[in-house]
Amino acid sequence: MNKKGFTLIELLVVIAIIGILSGTVVVSMSGAQGSAKDARIKSSLGQIRTAAEVYKYGAGGGYYKTAMWADDSAIATLLADLNAQGGTVRVVGIDDDLEGTAWCVSKTLVGSSGVVSWCVSNTSFNGSGTCGATGICLAP
Repeated sequence: MNKKGFTLIELLVVIAIIGILSGTVVVSMSGAQGSAKDARIKSSLGQIRTAAEVYKYGAGGGYYKTAMWADDSAIATLLADLNAQGGTVRVVGIDDDLEGTAWCVSKTLVGSSGVVSWCVSNTSFNGSGTCGATGICLAP
């Protein structure tokens, strides 16, 4: 007598193995969404620095201006995207009416453990920290 097919025990073992593997994948992927959001935030902040430099040497006449945060469409779009990600966006621009001498933008990260916010500034700082009152990034 030649039986073809699987026994109930064999099917249960295969289902158990599939369940264990899928549970492991779900657990390992749970932090991926937060990491992706943080990568998007860091990328947008880097693009703001680039857009601010373009503004400075274009419409700013060689200076950073307070108006660049609202008047420059690229910067305004990036700030709107950062605000849409949730958390807190802080923009500090120092403008003495003659020339803008300093600026920084910091944003609370949403999926990262340990790092609370990320900061970029006109001094080429790009790292964990937040904007200080003088327009520079302060490390935590």
